[in-house]
Amino acid sequence: MINRILTIAGIFIAALLPAQNHNGNLFYKRMEGTIGEKVLVTTHLIRVKDKLSGNYYYTFSGQDGKKQYGKTIELSGKMVNDTSVLLKEVGEDDFSFEGTLIDDRFTGSWHDAGDEEKVLPFEMKSFYPKGSLPFSVHYLKSDYILDDKNEDSPYADIELVLAWPTGKYFLPEVADSVKKYVLNSFFGKDFKINLPDSMLAVFEKEYYGNFDKQAGELYKKYHKIFNWEKVISMSVMFNSYYLLTLEYLRYAYSGGSHGITNTSYDVINLRDGSLLKYENVFKDNINDTLSILLTRKLKKDYGLFDTLSLKKAGFFYDTIKPNRNIFVNGNGIGFVYNNYEIAPSSQGTITVFLPFDNIKNLIKKGTPVYPLSHGL
Repeated sequence: MINRILTIAGIFIAALLPAQNHNGNLFYKRMEGTIGEKVLVTTHLIRVKDKLSGNYYYTFSGQDGKKQYGKTIELSGKMVNDTSVLLKEVGEDDFSFEGTLIDDRFTGSWHDAGDEEKVLPFEMKSFYPKGSLPFSVHYLKSDYILDDKNEDSPYADIELVLAWPTGKYFLPEVADSVKKYVLNSFFGKDFKINLPDSMLAVFEKEYYGNFDKQAGELYKKYHKIFNWEKVISMSVMFNSYYLLTLEYLRYAYSGGSHGITNTSYDVINLRDGSLLKYENVFKDNINDTLSILLTRKLKKDYGLFDTLSLKKAGFFYDTIKPNRNIFVNGNGIGFVYNNYEIAPSSQGTITVFLPFDNIKNLIKKGTPVYPLSHGL
């Protein structure tokens, strides 16, 4: 369904107006609290209209007294009204969190996905300790008909979810660096920093301008073309202990059998604002060791015998090499392989996650990843 019809004149006017304003229906919240009496939990939630997405993880002390993180679990759900929340763990049918979110306080009941009879109360509050960064959420969704005089005209649509650093960070230059990384990863290198809603509107204008020019020429020639679709969505994966991980999900379709999906990450040191790349996180000369671990973990994730060839299982290679598309959370480091990178598109995006217990001796000292990996 077409949500908003824009004429060419309307596109240029839209660039001068703010996108759909951020308010109570659009937010990012970093929350900390407890499940039951003893389990400490941290949650990242992004709300866009009535939809919720994010993740949560446990924090606990190991037998040696060092801080440990449980598995990071993805969440999706909805706001039933302005205060009632229903959240599922991704892949589960039943709701894990049923509660009330009022201002910065989230309370209710948590249901164990592995034991339906286990129900515990939870309570969380919005909290940004030193070494974490607040964000605002900005949203734009619209459609544009190429030929508004033809009811069968091709159209394009776009949906953008932007998380933008906001508020005061005790190191302003670090917050500025994060904005530059977001600008580059979300919009591209040619964009200039402006108000976030204005940037969304300019991006929308350029997208529809390209559609009008490229698709318009083909439409005049062949009278029938594919509709276009673009989605870019951000999420906050980790935001603690001077380490920030941002995820960018991109989908684009402009013809053919299917669209193109891409997932990428920014891992940022919130002490100095530097971007942490693969070579900043891992020691030198450990590619072969990582390759062995990645191959072994991939086979385990897919339920394959160690002796079975990955090629025979449908992958392009027998040995999976580390790529540079990584994310970091409290429990380990994930390597994300986009479509066609190591397998056919039917496999979709493939994530191979290595817990810190398996790789902590491969991590370089001097970045926020090292103390996180060693529970310091």
